[in-house]
Amino acid sequence: MQWEELTGGEFEAAVEKAAGVCILPIGVIEYHGPHLPLGTDSLTAHALASEAARREPAIVFPAYYFGVNVETKHFPGGIVIRDHLLLELLENVCDEISRNGLKKIVLLSGHGGNRFLLPLFVQLMLDKGKDYTLYYVYGLNDEEARKQVLETKVHGHACEYEASIMLHIYPQLVKMDALDPEHWWAPQDRLGDLGQRVYTPADWFSRFPEHCAGDPRPASAEKGRVLFEALVSDLADIIKAIKADTAAPEAYATFEQRIYRR
Repeated sequence: MQWEELTGGEFEAAVEKAAGVCILPIGVIEYHGPHLPLGTDSLTAHALASEAARREPAIVFPAYYFGVNVETKHFPGGIVIRDHLLLELLENVCDEISRNGLKKIVLLSGHGGNRFLLPLFVQLMLDKGKDYTLYYVYGLNDEEARKQVLETKVHGHACEYEASIMLHIYPQLVKMDALDPEHWWAPQDRLGDLGQRVYTPADWFSRFPEHCAGDPRPASAEKGRVLFEALVSDLADIIKAIKADTAAPEAYATFEQRIYRR
């Protein structure tokens, strides 16, 4: 069920059908090579959420384009939101989702750069007395599908994996003919002397200065179909488990009672 497509009269019945679960698909607007659209991450996350919600009913919030992508400022078309505003806006949106009766909010990221933002956001909510529970979903299980269809080893951004999924869900937006047939984006090791346990502000840029990681040339819509199906199936199972979950809301409520002596 798409939030923006429901009428006001339909919304309350949709909340009940969804068992109070809303999926918030989060991406960014950023450069994805010469072949993929700027909204790839958001478009993918929203499509994934929509198909999973079709199988296991939930309300899907409109595609949310505001994540962490400072590392893309050196390419055209990106939209970078200030750090404090990112957190405040996301909290405001979650509060509004809850106000409309959806007390279980699933944060689904389609963008690797959110891997620090979203866990931090979830943890910060622990001390804010919210009347809703957040569930950050990461690491959907598509391992077998990857083994089955992918030909390349390096993935990360605008690669065979990402291009294949986009060829499946939005083929009209993909321009494979814009790729250089002789070139792919291999990782560089400019910070290798620091080892694997050190993270720096320019970590991604040092490894992938063209902001692409991998070889998209073997991508295909059929590969994307297999990968997308694996992701959707796993997410639908997770939504079902979240609907049945009582432990997380109870633990959150108990924590709030203790810290505020309620």
